[in-house]
Amino acid sequence: MALTLAETSVLIGSALRNHDVRAMRKINNRCVEETALRFQQPTYNYALITYVLAKILSKPRYFKQGRGKELISTVDKLLRTCEGLAKTAEYGALVACQGKILASMEKLDDEDRRFVKGILQKAKLKIASTLYAQGISLGNASEIAGADKRELLLYAGQTMMFDRLHEKKNMETRMKELREIFS
Repeated sequence: MALTLAETSVLIGSALRNHDVRAMRKINNRCVEETALRFQQPTYNYALITYVLAKILSKPRYFKQGRGKELISTVDKLLRTCEGLAKTAEYGALVACQGKILASMEKLDDEDRRFVKGILQKAKLKIASTLYAQGISLGNASEIAGADKRELLLYAGQTMMFDRLHEKKNMETRMKELREIFS
């Protein structure tokens, strides 16, 4: 059963306050799965947010000099705002608030850049690769995530993403899911 956007905000906030990387990854998996079934910008944004937060929470370097604690406080406040916006169905404002969360995380990563690609670009590529592995076309996966098709193919091939999917769906199951989406 899919979570509401408000419930997702609450779960992300709880995992963030508890520094629970595992819970954050589970929420990310649910958001990516939901994005694959029926794309909604807020759900995709939550997938990006949870991926990046899981990475940040798992890296002690982000917490040196209090930068990580400051980020957690900022993101927690913004998630509470997102929850309220989701409850009142103000989706444009919700997406804008999520954008503020992503911008604050990207700023933290820019201050401690270690790789050519930023953490947000890596998140987009990872999510696009997962969508592609779940059966979304290459073009749609790259469009949804804003990832380059060529980079997406390289990443998917290097990570063996297809081999790691736990759920293998037969044609009957796929058709049933499609009928549910379009009914």
